[in-house]
Amino acid sequence: MGADFTFSKFPYFDMGDNAREDFRSAINSLDEDQLSEWEEWYGEPLDKEDLLEDIEQACGLCSRETATEYSFTENGQKYEINMTGGMSWGDPPTEAYDVFNRAGFFNEIYNLAVAYSVDYIKIYQ
Repeated sequence: MGADFTFSKFPYFDMGDNAREDFRSAINSLDEDQLSEWEEWYGEPLDKEDLLEDIEQACGLCSRETATEYSFTENGQKYEINMTGGMSWGDPPTEAYDVFNRAGFFNEIYNLAVAYSVDYIKIYQ
């Protein structure tokens, strides 16, 4: 069995107090089907505070393991996205990979991160 190339991504933005509370609310509003999907995928129940910590880490994680690129929403709004990845033989290719995967697991949370990234780039570019 050979190695596979795999990568993960998460929007880049500054996690302020308002964003933290919005993400906490989004996490707390996950329904039972979503929580079951997490448990099925990861083999353990979701720890909501751990997920919030992953989001806080992922949104600003810039290291030699990551690359930041521009991306665009369906409406053409520009935002920054951090990516990480590499060759994998069943293990994560980088330390950032698992953080990005967990932070972006739920569509609602990922889309909220995109919205914050769109706002962030408008302020700082």
